[in-house]
Amino acid sequence: MDAQSLALPDLRAVLMVAEHGHFGRAAAALRLAQPTLSAQVQKVERALGALLFERRARRFLITPDGERLLPLVRELLAAAERLRVGAMERGEGKELPALRLGIIPTLGPYFVPHLLLPLKRSGKRLQLSISEKTTGELIVALREGALDAALLSVPVRSDALESIALFDEPFRLVAPRESDIVGVKRLAPSRMSACDMVLLEDGHCLRDQAIAVCGKRGGVSPLLVTTSLETLKYLVAAGSGYSLLPALACELPKALSELVMIRDFDEKPPSRRIGLCFRKSLANREQVEELAAFIRENLPRHVTGINADSNARNRG
Repeated sequence: MDAQSLALPDLRAVLMVAEHGHFGRAAAALRLAQPTLSAQVQKVERALGALLFERRARRFLITPDGERLLPLVRELLAAAERLRVGAMERGEGKELPALRLGIIPTLGPYFVPHLLLPLKRSGKRLQLSISEKTTGELIVALREGALDAALLSVPVRSDALESIALFDEPFRLVAPRESDIVGVKRLAPSRMSACDMVLLEDGHCLRDQAIAVCGKRGGVSPLLVTTSLETLKYLVAAGSGYSLLPALACELPKALSELVMIRDFDEKPPSRRIGLCFRKSLANREQVEELAAFIRENLPRHVTGINADSNARNRG
């Protein structure tokens, strides 16, 4: 077997294993059985005549051959994506291919309605195909060409990617109405402690951001973890602890608002910066820039826009 027998899905499997550093997590991200993924990786290794990964019981290592060849695999997948986009006819009056957009779960349900309705009314030719993934999954999908762009918390550290900052979103405290922290005279992030909080599970950047702004007393292990912001709200209402909510996620059903209180910080509130991230080699970059401009023109309330000049200075 030689390299000419390899298919793009086989190469994507190899890249996903390298990005996740784990066969099981890579298989889950690709929605494959782990034996199927392992067979794809072995197929690539046989075709290249090189061992890419060293499998041990408790450790996963990329071999020297893997360090040398994986960047070439990444370049090949990126070139295949450019070929796919370039092969589509995009003349005047023809429909543009949908921009494949990823978005983090802590932003998607709260921001997408503010994006899609104005976009539909605008009459723009820009079409979106949206999927929701955690930050780590989005970065992998961007690098291997499975997505064109992603809305996530920036900055993102990757030589293959760049981003356009769009807006800053402040955090607010959500706590049971009888909680002591609700009644403090001046609410500052340093008054919060991770060990008293309900936080999202590992993989969500919001979890790391919340821990970063808290005081360190009591340690950094949360009182309770959950998988979504909506579940988090109900756990807070049940008296399980307090938490942080991004401003766009602060709307509460009436029954829930009787049990919890959302309070602004009295000192400078912690916040996250949301940006549009994409590959530096992306062929349809102009679509991403058009989307970024449209978002800036149609920002929801409670966020602060980042102007285009700031992005230009940052890239310079």
